[in-house]
Amino acid sequence: MKMLTLIFTLVFSINTFAQSSEESVELKPFSSDYCSKWPDGKDEEPAQWADCCFTHDMHYWIGGTEDEKKASDLGLKECVKLSGASLNSFIMYIGVRIGGKPGDAEYAWGFGYNSSKGYEKIPALELEKAKTLLEQSPYNQEENTKALITKFIDEVLTVKISNALE
Repeated sequence: MKMLTLIFTLVFSINTFAQSSEESVELKPFSSDYCSKWPDGKDEEPAQWADCCFTHDMHYWIGGTEDEKKASDLGLKECVKLSGASLNSFIMYIGVRIGGKPGDAEYAWGFGYNSSKGYEKIPALELEKAKTLLEQSPYNQEENTKALITKFIDEVLTVKISNALE
């Protein structure tokens, strides 16, 4: 009987610890360094593809599934290419595909959380929180990033929220 009680206590404690660990993962306010570890543009146009990186950072901040990461990385590649930097778009794409895996780096997939969530679908409640944090972000007060945030909320988060509620 003592052995059964000990086993039950151990299993219950492990389960409680696992739940409390999961519940402590929280989304932090959005931040961006634009093109992490890479220039924001060429010498003659220093912010040539900075907007592309800012949008990519919003995707990485919230995280999501592996397919969503791939779509985000392809979006970065296409955006940089459209800015007139085909070679840079290819190099940046390879870099984010190899180096942007979930983890603790400030540029990792899902970097907005205080702990790595890996690749997982983000629940509607988390997406609503992300929307609120973006709306309250100091970046949403700046002329050059406000439109990017509005577009991300309208075209990405709203769709994800709708899909998560289905």
